[in-house]
Amino acid sequence: MTAEPPAKRLRAKKTPATPPTPSPELATPPKPRPEILGVAAAGSSPPKVNAAPEEPISGQEDLPSRPQPIPPPSERMQYRAIGVVRGRYVPASEEEFNRGVMITEDGVEIETVLLGQVMNLIKKYLDLNDPHLWVVYPRTRNVDKEDVKLHLQIVGVWEPERLQKANATAADPGVNDGYFSVRGEVIFNSQEKKFVVVKIQQLPRRRGEKPKAFKLKLAGTVPMKSPGYFWDFQVQRQGTSLVVQEATTVGILPPRKIKKPKKAKARPARPQRPQRPSASPTSPRPTSFRPARRSPNPPLN
Repeated sequence: MTAEPPAKRLRAKKTPATPPTPSPELATPPKPRPEILGVAAAGSSPPKVNAAPEEPISGQEDLPSRPQPIPPPSERMQYRAIGVVRGRYVPASEEEFNRGVMITEDGVEIETVLLGQVMNLIKKYLDLNDPHLWVVYPRTRNVDKEDVKLHLQIVGVWEPERLQKANATAADPGVNDGYFSVRGEVIFNSQEKKFVVVKIQQLPRRRGEKPKAFKLKLAGTVPMKSPGYFWDFQVQRQGTSLVVQEATTVGILPPRKIKKPKKAKARPARPQRPQRPSASPTSPRPTSFRPARRSPNPPLN
């Protein structure tokens, strides 16, 4: 009897897997959300774009991480000078829109300039006939003189209520009008004239640039300490003066490295040429010799 060949096994056909049905939340792309009109602190990293929901979320105002016009310092010894001022910005002219004056709520006029992209923001969203809460950098001119002139640099505006169309609610900025946060090194403290000069170091804008610094003059005094201390000031604007309300010592700054002047490289000595023999200084100088003219022989008699 002949053996029958083994029966062939039938392979199961592979059926392509059906892709999962996307959820309705991922199927529709999210709607673009408006941006918050705010800025970061001075000396910190560039501000990130914050997104605000179109509909108010319950309990959102109680969250501690809500945006603020003056956020807390990102480092223990972070230099900065930033504050808020409520008033009307009046440009000098249409040609010089970035220069003008700030008319505060108490009727004080302060020289003001616009920085960055604030100009486009103002022209697109704001009405300059109405007062706004501006985020500014303070500067004091003529620091070495008694008559100090306050100068402001606008870097942003704090009005998140413009983002909420249906339920317009003004968010609490957390600070009063005219509040400034100043952090830096006290380089001069006058107990008699009652003013403090704070040195504030700025971050270089580009790589390779040397960091710059400016001085800010504040009205008030601090406890006497040796130079080299870093201070945190809570300042309030009064007219055109920045008055110290509270001062706290943060710590001692590290000693600065004194750069030694570079020594000029010594050039190799040149080989001296052999000197020619000269007459001794004691020998008399040779007089000029002129040959005597000989007279012709007299005639013989």
